[in-house]
Amino acid sequence: MGSFFDSGPLPDWKIVQEWLGRDLPWKLVEQWDKQGDPAWLNTYVKNMMERAKKDASAKTKNALRMEVHKDAKFVTVSMAMNSDAELRGLQLFATSDRLKVTGMPNNGKQTIRLPCFVYPRTGRAAIRKGRLVVRFKRRPSDKNEYELFIEP
Repeated sequence: MGSFFDSGPLPDWKIVQEWLGRDLPWKLVEQWDKQGDPAWLNTYVKNMMERAKKDASAKTKNALRMEVHKDAKFVTVSMAMNSDAELRGLQLFATSDRLKVTGMPNNGKQTIRLPCFVYPRTGRAAIRKGRLVVRFKRRPSDKNEYELFIEP
């Protein structure tokens, strides 16, 4: 498979730099020009993407798989628990729009945004069939209209 950089002549880097500003690592571009090897930049980008992929997979491995369901009166968050997750270490913190889980393996934590506002004090957590289920009572949306006055 050919490289993007092998597909034809590239514009002068100074013109590209003026056009994009400081969005690219220009020292890298100058180093690439000095190398004279078109595969050098491809290798650099490939290695960078592989490192990012490894970091992302490590984060996903530690994360709990969460599902959120919303009905007319309740919001339910269900989390599949890993076999190495210790329930005694887990802590749940709720606000009107988020649920944060701390104490996961490797000192991990995860935050999930709720699809609507809830009453955080109504949250109840229980273990059901190997899943941690947290249920909140929905807070009705405020559809009242208020007149606001402009101060002189």
